[in-house]
Amino acid sequence: MPFKEKLGLFDTTNLVIGAIVGADVYIATAFGLSQLGPASILAWIVAGIFAIITALAFSQCARHVQKSGGPYAFVKQAFGNFPGFVSGWLVWLAELASMCVFPLAFVAYLNFLVPIDFFSKTILIALFLAFLFLTNYFGIKKAAQVNDVLTIIKLLPLLLIILLGFWVFASNPSQSLQNFSPFSPFGFESFGEIIVLVFWAFVGFELATIPAGEIKNPRKTIPKAIIIGVSIVAFFYIITNISLIAIAGMQLAGHDAPLALAASLSLGAIGALIMVVGAMLSVSGSDESNIIGTSRLGFALSADGYFPKFLSRLHPKYSSPVASLAFHSIAAFALTLFFLLVTLSAFRLNKRKTRLEKAILAASLLVCAYIIINVQLLSVIVGIAALLFGIVVYPFFSKQELKAEKAFLLKEEHIAYRMIRHEESFLANVFKHLKIQSRKLQGLKHAHSLRERAHSHKHEKASKL
Repeated sequence: MPFKEKLGLFDTTNLVIGAIVGADVYIATAFGLSQLGPASILAWIVAGIFAIITALAFSQCARHVQKSGGPYAFVKQAFGNFPGFVSGWLVWLAELASMCVFPLAFVAYLNFLVPIDFFSKTILIALFLAFLFLTNYFGIKKAAQVNDVLTIIKLLPLLLIILLGFWVFASNPSQSLQNFSPFSPFGFESFGEIIVLVFWAFVGFELATIPAGEIKNPRKTIPKAIIIGVSIVAFFYIITNISLIAIAGMQLAGHDAPLALAASLSLGAIGALIMVVGAMLSVSGSDESNIIGTSRLGFALSADGYFPKFLSRLHPKYSSPVASLAFHSIAAFALTLFFLLVTLSAFRLNKRKTRLEKAILAASLLVCAYIIINVQLLSVIVGIAALLFGIVVYPFFSKQELKAEKAFLLKEEHIAYRMIRHEESFLANVFKHLKIQSRKLQGLKHAHSLRERAHSHKHEKASKL
């Protein structure tokens, strides 16, 4: 059943922006300032350039492959079934994991406003994911409309920071300029590490390539949407960071919520409230874009025979991949509860710890943060482990490969059967020929015997006379 609804350039561009702008920008600024100072702006610029370059590569692929699946479809078309499956598997794992992180982030931001217990958090997570499921259940057009609204709303807090930055600069330009000095107080030793961190704030645009089968003229629409979307995000990110430094400078370094702090310095408590609500809406919009892409990726892998067949079922009326949506929503809920329970377990166990053990736990969290920021060996090992696991399960998921092997064996069997028949026919002809020759030889012997008898009889008769 083909997809009925199609997205245009506006919806697809918002899908790009919505998938990129999440909670990263609300925390990454503080890390950049703590390592580079105001020079962290350069890291945002370089990361933005890297993101645009990567987006151009995706745009090139989208011009050649207009199938649902995005990166999976691109790699499969270019290199074959197995590399395609591995890329699809890794993207699917990453996006599924992020689907369960967003509800946790949403609840965490809400907890800043209203303290909530575990049961209430569970209900909120379920409602959060149910909302995303329902918006996608009624077709991609409805989901895109919700995403359009959330994308526009999530950009408003960043726009507010930009306007506050201009207002602060206009009010006291000397103080704002002083916030940029010294420009690089810590040198550039951590420049590469911060670029890696900041670059991940731009990741997400690839999700817009996944529902290609539900986009009007994907060959032209997707490349335009990616370039426009990434450029808009890069502009907002860079100007937002310049504005943040103009407002508060190094006060933001290492702070948990730099945007909320900057807004509170200019607008008081209402400014911090706006940023927290903005972060919640930003997380919601990101997960909306995420479930659009992830459910379609699961659908594409299922349609090609790699995932269970039921995941490729479409709703008869809305043409939405309803089975894939339900599966990913349930999986995200289960994983979210798992992470939430583990987090709560750490805090509960921590109550019975000594100060030294609490310090060790805090240090462990810092170590984890450092590993994540710098993409150290452990992250590489985890990625390789996921890759190897995908390779192991590939033969079990790949019905297409099994069909190909079966067809090959049947073909070889047919060829072998024909060869055997040919050999049998040849041998039969040989035996038939030998049999005929044997009969001829026997006939000649019999004729010779008759001639000998006739000659002997004639000779006896002549001797009697």
